[in-house]
Amino acid sequence: MEPKQISINEVLRHTMHDFLNNLHLIQMNLDMGRHEEAKTLIRTYSQKCTQFFDVNNIGLYNTNEWLQTFSMEYNKVSLEVQTILFKRGAEQYDSPLKDYLKRFIDTIYPLLKGYQEQILSIRLYSHDVLEVQVELVGEWTSYTWIDESFTDLFRVEKEMNTESRIKFKLIATERLE
Repeated sequence: MEPKQISINEVLRHTMHDFLNNLHLIQMNLDMGRHEEAKTLIRTYSQKCTQFFDVNNIGLYNTNEWLQTFSMEYNKVSLEVQTILFKRGAEQYDSPLKDYLKRFIDTIYPLLKGYQEQILSIRLYSHDVLEVQVELVGEWTSYTWIDESFTDLFRVEKEMNTESRIKFKLIATERLE
C-alpha cells in the first residue's frame, strides 16, 4: 500500500474541522444544560493536547507527527493514545519507533475486514526506559508476525496474536537520561 502524501494544508484543514466539531459538541451540551458532559469533553480535549506536548517533550517528534496524522492516512482504524512520560531524552528512538509502528499498520491495514470497529491503542511510558505498548483490536484475515531485527534500540515482547487482537511491547534497551 503506497502511503498517501499529506500536505500541510490538509493537516490544517483536518485540524480545524475537528476543532470546530469539538466546539459544536461542547456548545450543544451547554445548550442542553448538560454541564458535566461539556466539562468532560473539555478535559478530554485538554488531555489530548497535553499528550501531544508530552510526546514532543521527550523527543519523539516524528512519532508524534505520525500519531497526529494517523486518522488521515488510516481512516479504517481508531487510534487511542495514552502517555505517562517522566523522563526525556528519547530522541534516538524516534525514527525507529515511528518506522516500526508504520510498518506494522501498513502490513495489517490491507487485511482489515470492512464494517468492523478497529482500534489501535498505543501507550507510551518513560520511567527509566522508554516502553511502548501496542494493541490492535478488531477483525482481519490471518496475519503472520514479521520477525525482524528491529535494531539494537528496542526489544519486542509479543503478547498476543489472533485474528481479533494483537498485543506487543517495544522496550528500549538503554535507560533514558
